[in-house]
Amino acid sequence: MKFKIEMIGALLCAGLVFAGCGTPSQHIVGSFNGPTYTSPQGAFSVPIPVSPEVGGRVLTDGPETVTFRDNWGSHITFSSFTFNARSSMTSVMESQGRERALTEFAKRQYGNDIEAHFHKEARDGVLSFIFTRPVGEPRGVAQFVHGTRVYEVETDMLPGVQLLAQSDAKSKADRMTWLEDRAVALAQSMDVK
Repeated sequence: MKFKIEMIGALLCAGLVFAGCGTPSQHIVGSFNGPTYTSPQGAFSVPIPVSPEVGGRVLTDGPETVTFRDNWGSHITFSSFTFNARSSMTSVMESQGRERALTEFAKRQYGNDIEAHFHKEARDGVLSFIFTRPVGEPRGVAQFVHGTRVYEVETDMLPGVQLLAQSDAKSKADRMTWLEDRAVALAQSMDVK
């Protein structure tokens, strides 16, 4: 048992060391106002979700996206996508509602295997789901519509939680629910224009 705990501790330390090796973006195109980041085009602002005390930083940003990272392994991306007022997104929203429009948008981006959940009480409707890339840990994703834009948050679970977590089905389901809830909470923290 002692060896197992020491191994987990060593793996966590190694993860923190390697996570800290990444360098922040050389040129940030968004702006900061105290604890808030604003995208370059002004489509959204977000409270900075990582702490400078643990190496929190902007990993990359661009005209419509920003990724935050810290030395504990947090990886959080906020994005914004414009759609045309005459697009299928608009027609599906008008004829079948936001849930259907967001589900179709998400499946085009992430594939048909996602199991989407709609939270009608959040931001006039937020769609959330878990997505796992071919290589990597599961990510919680949340999307919502405002005007002619889809806003999205993608976040992962901290590596330590994955290492120390129980492997039974209920514990795994609880972690996935927590991860989706985290994505929805981050989506609600966005100030959109």
